[in-house]
Amino acid sequence: MMGKNETKLYYYLTGALICLILLMRRFLSTYQHFTVVVFCSLTMFLLLVALFYYGLTQTAHKTIQGRLWSLMALLGSGIYLFVLMLPLGLFGFSNYIKFSVPISGAQFTWITVNRYPIAISAVIVYFVLAMIGIYCSGYARQVVEADGDRPIQVLGDTVRTRTGKAFLLKAVMVLGMLFGVCILILGLGWLNQSVQNDVGFFLSQGIIDIVAPFAEIVIISRLLNIEFAHLGHDYLFGGFALLLIVFAGLIAGLNPSFYHQPTDKPTIIVHRGVINQNGQANTIAALKRNSKYHFPFIEMDIQETKDHHFICAHDDDVHIPGQGEREIDQLDLSTIRKYHHVDMFTDYLRTANQLEQPLIIELKVTNSSDRLMGTRFANQFHTQLTVLPDRVHSVGYPYLRQIKQQVPQVKVGLVTMLNLGNIGRYNVDFYTLQHLTANPFLIASVGKTGRPVYSWTDDSKLSMIRMEMLGTTGQVTDQAFRLQRLHVNPRRDRWILLLNSLQNYL
Repeated sequence: MMGKNETKLYYYLTGALICLILLMRRFLSTYQHFTVVVFCSLTMFLLLVALFYYGLTQTAHKTIQGRLWSLMALLGSGIYLFVLMLPLGLFGFSNYIKFSVPISGAQFTWITVNRYPIAISAVIVYFVLAMIGIYCSGYARQVVEADGDRPIQVLGDTVRTRTGKAFLLKAVMVLGMLFGVCILILGLGWLNQSVQNDVGFFLSQGIIDIVAPFAEIVIISRLLNIEFAHLGHDYLFGGFALLLIVFAGLIAGLNPSFYHQPTDKPTIIVHRGVINQNGQANTIAALKRNSKYHFPFIEMDIQETKDHHFICAHDDDVHIPGQGEREIDQLDLSTIRKYHHVDMFTDYLRTANQLEQPLIIELKVTNSSDRLMGTRFANQFHTQLTVLPDRVHSVGYPYLRQIKQQVPQVKVGLVTMLNLGNIGRYNVDFYTLQHLTANPFLIASVGKTGRPVYSWTDDSKLSMIRMEMLGTTGQVTDQAFRLQRLHVNPRRDRWILLLNSLQNYL
């Protein structure tokens, strides 16, 4: 066990590390280059490993000086821990890493189209890695305590001596940490909803930015079997904690997203052409019913059939008796019409032009989509697309570029779901971001380019307010009337922005 002085120093070093993390996050909000993100992340990783190494050696009262393989084992353990922390926010760094990865538009499209198998596989792999990590969490300390330089043998001893009860207790400890951080953020959000006060708001953000990472680092230290001395009532340490919170609050005060004052109502975009389930999605009947309300845009979805007809449909698959679920782009139009009623996009677009209702058309993409689908779409609908200020958006970046090359006056936009990659550098006219995964950094980084930023699908009052407070210029919604009636008060509703911390620490 560490002595009192060593425990105090560990806590002070932890506080200093958190302050540095907050400063680096503020720096990365301005300088978003991938190499800068890598440098800051590497710096944080090395300092975090150094902190844990100090705790381990002080707990074991022993060092690994001169034991090269043991040092490599500890470094590998640090990398393993770093990987496990990435999905949990990594103290806010996960967002910067995720949104700065330099992937091409084609790679973005492939990842997004295959998001379900990728996500499911990632969850399974992560769960396995997390369970292994928790089970072997005492390995680092045993490496330090071992006599000699034999990390492989120590790993075997760690696995053999770990009991199911100890594993369960550590798993509960991790879940308790995550639950506690969640309660802290939600509780402070609720408090600020009840009491609107500028000082209280920034101090609340400061509490989150100090307490959440401090708790996570201490719990991880406990997982590594770092043992702390009981400090009792230490007023000096209490004053240090208060200074940290004030410092974090001042850093939060420099965040421009907290000062965004919505000046214009967001552009209301009717999702799939229906309002509050008052019609069948993506149909001409719903278009006629809801165009009379004269919302700026009706958003709808189209799919291309195997014989190159564009039909109004959202899902990639349709049920064919005797064949099960089949992708639309693998079926001829005649086969689909034999079992399903579908509206042709050419009829839908003609009707929209007659009703003077602008559209945002989502071109759906699958792994089987024809590589010239965008060019074919532009050639078929070139004339009708330019009657009104219609727009086209899609996850399929290559298809958007084909459309733009054929019809330059049509604005094209990128639809995001996983929000991965440095999408701000893509050559599009607007963005449609998935609201659950969008955060202040992403919205600000693409918004500062001057291009419109829409969010989807904002149906709850909470999500509508959050997206407007974060500066989106439009919202795709199934509840257009609710959004139309919504009035955002920046000071009253600012508490919602505290909830963005859930992405940083969970």
